[in-house]
Amino acid sequence: MKKQVLIIHNNENIYCEIRQELESPSTKVICASTLDEAVKLFVNNEICLVIMDAALSEDDNHQFLRMMRIAKPVPILLLSSNTEYSDRLRVFQAGANAYLGEPYTPDECIAQAKSLVNLYVELKSEAKSNHPLVFGKDLIIEPAKRVVFLQGKSIELTRKEFDILLCLASHPEQVLSREQIYRQAWGLDIPFDVDEAVKSQIKTLRKKLSDANTEYIKNVWGVGYRFHIKKDGNASADNCLCSV
Repeated sequence: MKKQVLIIHNNENIYCEIRQELESPSTKVICASTLDEAVKLFVNNEICLVIMDAALSEDDNHQFLRMMRIAKPVPILLLSSNTEYSDRLRVFQAGANAYLGEPYTPDECIAQAKSLVNLYVELKSEAKSNHPLVFGKDLIIEPAKRVVFLQGKSIELTRKEFDILLCLASHPEQVLSREQIYRQAWGLDIPFDVDEAVKSQIKTLRKKLSDANTEYIKNVWGVGYRFHIKKDGNASADNCLCSV
């Protein structure tokens, strides 16, 4: 899905210039020249950044700015011809995340916009990655706390063991090669001894999971491993975290 940026500005030259710089195969820019248009676009689209004319915000005493801040956790960049301290303070208090007052260059505006988009994407990804993975009552994996509960009791895993388990459990029943698992757990280019490195960690991980009387990690000969879910209808994976 494309990232979407909403520009709210009544100066066509300004929003056309910003749109030309920001639009790409992965980013779509939509524009509104009035607050009425902006409300509809903001509500009906998944927005990753709002770029807004500070003058339009001032016209309604920053009410729309406050509404956006309450409605969605989207970064908001205001552009202004006014550099008064009191005006900057009011927009930050209303919910703006960044403010550019003249004189500023188009390059500065684009750089600020891209930085805010990247921050939004990273935080959204991090929030998703913190969801627990729940497999019935037997196995719960908490990525945010890096804790694993096996049959209601926490088990001690090394960093590598946890990362490997999280990678496999995030892709239940999907076969992952040793190279894919290594990239996720070690974060390095593939070495010559990748097979032994992964095999050793899998061996100790299996021992620690053995009390569940379920073989969660299965070999797929000649390929790698897959995370097996018991066929009792109780298992569920809430999230997928591993980029392979």
